Amino acid sequence: MLSSLWNDVRYSARTLGRNPGFAAAAIVTIALGVGVNTGIFTVLNGVLFRNLPAPDAHELVAIQQTLEGVPDREGGFERGPFSTAEYRFYAERTQTLSGILGHSDPTQTTLGGESPQQILGTIVTCDYFDVLQQPPALGRGLTAQNCETGADPVVVLAHDLWTTTFEADPQVVGRTIELNRQLFTVVGVAREGTHGGFGVYRTAYFAPISAQPLLLPNENTYDNDNSSWLTLVGRRDASLDQVRAELGVIAAQLDGQEPGRTTTVHIERATPLGMLGFLRPILLTVASVVMAPFALVLLIACANVANLLLARATARSREIAVRLSLGASRARVIRQLLTESLLISAAGGALGSVLALWSFQGLIAFALPTFSPVGVPPLFVDASPDVRVLALTLALTFGTGILFGLAPALRISKPDLHTAIKQDASGTGSRRGGRLQGTLVGAQVAMCLVLMIGAGLMLRGLNATQTIDPGFEYRNVAVASYDLRGGGYDPAEAAVFQRRLLEEVSALPGVEAAAQAVLEPLRADSESAAIRLPSQDRSEFRIVDFNGVTAGYFDLVGIPIVRGRAFEDADMTDASVAAIVTEATARNLWPSQDPLGQTVVMAVGPDQELALNVVGVVRDAQVSTVGQIEPYYLYLPAAPRAAQLLQLLVKSRTDFASTAAAIRTALQALDPGLAVSVNPLEANLDYWRNLSGTLTALGGALGVLALVLASVGIYGVVAYFVGRRTREIGIRMALGARAGDVLGLVLKRTMRPVVIGAVVGIAAGAAASSILSSVLFGVSPFDPIGMGGATLFVLAVALVAGIVPARRASRAQPTAALHYE
Repeated sequence: MLSSLWNDVRYSARTLGRNPGFAAAAIVTIALGVGVNTGIFTVLNGVLFRNLPAPDAHELVAIQQTLEGVPDREGGFERGPFSTAEYRFYAERTQTLSGILGHSDPTQTTLGGESPQQILGTIVTCDYFDVLQQPPALGRGLTAQNCETGADPVVVLAHDLWTTTFEADPQVVGRTIELNRQLFTVVGVAREGTHGGFGVYRTAYFAPISAQPLLLPNENTYDNDNSSWLTLVGRRDASLDQVRAELGVIAAQLDGQEPGRTTTVHIERATPLGMLGFLRPILLTVASVVMAPFALVLLIACANVANLLLARATARSREIAVRLSLGASRARVIRQLLTESLLISAAGGALGSVLALWSFQGLIAFALPTFSPVGVPPLFVDASPDVRVLALTLALTFGTGILFGLAPALRISKPDLHTAIKQDASGTGSRRGGRLQGTLVGAQVAMCLVLMIGAGLMLRGLNATQTIDPGFEYRNVAVASYDLRGGGYDPAEAAVFQRRLLEEVSALPGVEAAAQAVLEPLRADSESAAIRLPSQDRSEFRIVDFNGVTAGYFDLVGIPIVRGRAFEDADMTDASVAAIVTEATARNLWPSQDPLGQTVVMAVGPDQELALNVVGVVRDAQVSTVGQIEPYYLYLPAAPRAAQLLQLLVKSRTDFASTAAAIRTALQALDPGLAVSVNPLEANLDYWRNLSGTLTALGGALGVLALVLASVGIYGVVAYFVGRRTREIGIRMALGARAGDVLGLVLKRTMRPVVIGAVVGIAAGAAASSILSSVLFGVSPFDPIGMGGATLFVLAVALVAGIVPARRASRAQPTAALHYE
């Protein structure tokens, strides 16, 4: 059997070698289809599925919990983190895990020095490096004593921070550095590739959990039993089932200490984002949506190669008929033809994988920065291939070989032997083969149109972001960001600082206005709360976005008050109950009433509510997302309790560089230890523009690739049709048919499946376009210009692909056509 299989492979290779044009077209087509799917899966695999960057990563498990009967701790999470006491309870009792580590979410930190800078760090338990089996490259890791209450503050630097800020100084161990106004002793430098949190950010340092009250003095979660803040990862010494069983028993012991509490422990293989259990279903859904258009490209490629094989079947029909007449079984012929298909797919898959792994590294470097909002470090994704990528590539390669090769093999292996042996190389073939080719062409056009409609809509969205008026004034406005909470300010101290800063900056030359807000317009972040009307019960709460702003904010950003009044200095107290709503909010909450004086109830804590009084209505503006007016949006006074979160907005008559320098000088005069970032407000709008541009470029490239593949398929079908009917065309022309008649005959035969496919594609594109609504930035998912333009473009390209061989047929000399063999 192996010898027979080897003979099939050799024969297929010789056959393809005698037809280099066909072989090259088929291999490149499959390479493009397999390549783009391998590339995008490599990226998604790096985020969702790959193991953590640690030795023997298959032994690491993510531990999450679901709590019931603990109102202060549930927080709406399906699966959540643990408190410090809970971490210790599990770590001290487990026998199936050799160790359990815990880590915090990214901690925004000010690294002190001559030029203070904002960095992200990770607070970890002291067995962090032991469980990961990644001892530091310099110095030592964290010891149990470092995590005890009152321990001297120490820190392990991440490799990236050591090589940049500390210039890879080998004497850094033992030095003292300042983090959030606190002095820490450097005890080690982590290995390159040791990442905090295992998510999509690179950490700058690792601090023990005992340092949490020092780094975030106003958010003491270290010894708060009601604070869930540690994500846990364990290294198992037993099977997953045994680990689940044991931790379930430990959870029951923990529940026994708190009446009414019920804990469900979830154990899964640890992946970069898999530890965020409540996000996993959402991320998997997003991944499936992202993979869908790439799968369409692969299906188009398969249909294309299947059409090429069907076209080639005409020339081989006599050969196959002779084989069958001489005693070859149909199964033997099908095996030979499938071997040829698999050889094509293997070559295409290998070429596509190389191209994907090479090109998608550059694509990631290009695209990821555009997904990072202003002031946020670039995202990090490890897109190197692993076993899962290899398995998918092999599955795609051989799956496509069978998919595009099976139908042609079944059709060509069952010919009418008498007719096939008698016909010449230009024989007419069967109507069934022509119908199959037409069906494949229609399917290609339909799938291509779905992608092109998406690309057309995103192109319209990109144009909208370049010309849109967001409804507020963003020119000549600077935004200064600084972290008072990390700087050790309590709410009262922060309120004094913010008031002094506002006074100092307002007096600067060239400054027209200054105000403060928790969120500046179009910042890629949000604050949300639950509200209801007094006449509604708690089951009717709705989630709304809100912002805290100072007096003068609306004048500065140019959002006019259309009813009532703006906030005043008297409103800036913790006892204030004033609120300002947008026009959309007023319409949706009180459609036939005057919103002024109305009351809205906001949930401010467990079983705590605050009744707010509407004092004004402002014009709708796109303050959360470009192209979108939020149906519900509230503005609240920036009370002293929110002072730690406020950022400064300055409108100036001078150029941005001068304004930014003046703001930094004013801030440093008040507090030289603060790290300050000053950016133009227009940079927030540019973020959405760049994001739209990146998505449009990626979607457009995918659509164009699909269109090229579909065009090649249409060209091949027309060429096949012309080749089959060359003698017929010659007879028609000899009997007086004109070139236009021949051209019409060919195009009528060709464009019928194209038009049918276009109709199906428009319907499918309209159904799928709603998925893109969040990235269209103000353009309707059913925008007639975007959908109509994409449809006309695809039909025009299909027409051109059909005209080229059709014109060649119409210009043929009748005598040459009649002698065609």
